[in-house]
Amino acid sequence: MKLISLALTCIALTLIATACTETATPTNTSTPTAAGSPAPAAPTAPIDPLATARANYAKHCEPCHGPTGEGGLVKVENKQIKVASLKAEHAIKHTDDQLAKVITGGEEEMPAFKDKLTPEEITEMVRFIRTNFQGR
Repeated sequence: MKLISLALTCIALTLIATACTETATPTNTSTPTAAGSPAPAAPTAPIDPLATARANYAKHCEPCHGPTGEGGLVKVENKQIKVASLKAEHAIKHTDDQLAKVITGGEEEMPAFKDKLTPEEITEMVRFIRTNFQGR
């Protein structure tokens, strides 16, 4: 009987010691800084949903339409051409499908981009124009 009592006492003490150790252990696992305070979380950069369209605009469109989409007189292949403003009323009145068609197939002196941009990139370019130059 003494042996059973001793065994139960040892088990009880082990359980109590384990419970005390778990409560005494801090749950914060962040590495403290030299000053002893927790390290601040690193800021995350916002994701630009139009990043690809922005890069495509800079590469393919900006040389003629300019960084603000104003267009104007531009020299292309030793020839002066009048480039349409993406902010002008005629551009704003175009539907998304019409803008996509112009980007895809070109118009007047504007080249076609069907071989340079995928259909998805053209759709994103329309969104980029609407957002950045037309305030939509």
